[in-house]
Amino acid sequence: MELIRIITAGIASMAMAMGIARFAYTPMIQIMTESGVLTVAQAGGIASLNYLGYLAGSVFFMVKPIRRKYAWFAVMYFTNALTLGLFALTQDIYIWSFLRAVSGFASAGMFLLMSVMVSEALAAKGHLRLAGLIFTGIGIGILISGFTVLVFGNFMGWKGLWIVFFIGMLLTSPLCFFKQANPHANTQIVSVQEEPMHPFIYFLSAAYFLMGTAYIVSGTFLVLIIRRAGFSGYWAWMITGLCAVPGIIYFTLNAGRTGFIKNLIPAYVFLGLSCALPALYGSAPVLFLAAGMYGATFLGIVALTVGFAKKLAGSHTAYAIGLVTVAFSIGQVIGPAAAGWSAEKTGNFSYSLMAASILCAAAIFILLTGCIIYRRRSICRM
Repeated sequence: MELIRIITAGIASMAMAMGIARFAYTPMIQIMTESGVLTVAQAGGIASLNYLGYLAGSVFFMVKPIRRKYAWFAVMYFTNALTLGLFALTQDIYIWSFLRAVSGFASAGMFLLMSVMVSEALAAKGHLRLAGLIFTGIGIGILISGFTVLVFGNFMGWKGLWIVFFIGMLLTSPLCFFKQANPHANTQIVSVQEEPMHPFIYFLSAAYFLMGTAYIVSGTFLVLIIRRAGFSGYWAWMITGLCAVPGIIYFTLNAGRTGFIKNLIPAYVFLGLSCALPALYGSAPVLFLAAGMYGATFLGIVALTVGFAKKLAGSHTAYAIGLVTVAFSIGQVIGPAAAGWSAEKTGNFSYSLMAASILCAAAIFILLTGCIIYRRRSICRM
């Protein structure tokens, strides 16, 4: 029963930290742009500031030794909730930008702190392999955010929806905490650096940077893109969240059998296709297929990359995970602002989506190049 409580808290926390606090902004862009309070370029700029905050939070919580993880997590949780509620009280673009930057910082704190707390708790019980299940919460949160906007958007307006998300985080908070058997335990082992970090980590980081730049175009504007094609972007966003759950489970489990590279390559292929299809075809089946492919792969790539980084790290686990996370976060900062600016100038997202697809192809090339260079160390079979 305690094991279920730990995993449930992790899933609920990821749903709130990422699916709601971070990705609810995606379906909200449509209703806010249609209400005339936000332009596409402004939406992209605000999104980039959110990811800049996430980058700052990632660096802060990986560099700073955190002893009172629960206290820090609680502060980040309720800070995130507050930023959602305050969004409804103003139409000042600069205040919105500040709130999304703070939310990004808090989301990173929630994500990293809960990841550590769940890993510590599961490791103490001998079930560390189950830690990856908590990332399914991100897909669940995305599904909830799309459903919320779809159901309540027509009669509540954008202000009411931000209040709903704020209240939702408050009501969900009891699910996001669990009792630690030994809160003072520290599972981080200080090594004597006997095992060097594999240099393939730099190829992995470069590919992950390109993925961060590419995936976030759909991650920010998918609802608006499909809406402009004449279909319900909210339903597409719900499909994205629904497909993310089995996608994470499949890729994380299959990586243990066939290796990380053999799963990363097809994941990048399908992510690239999910970006290109909306730019090439405007039919409903293709657009909703692209949304499902996107959901099934982008979080899978995140889980695979972090897991692979741990395996490549040797005695430098913190540095390896920090390296790929920072590379990914920098890409996220670039993508939304560039895509929003391009859409404002051209009137559509076709160029941004095709560029995202090309970046996925470039990421595959980088990974395969690394495999060729380090083939004697059997990197492609890891």
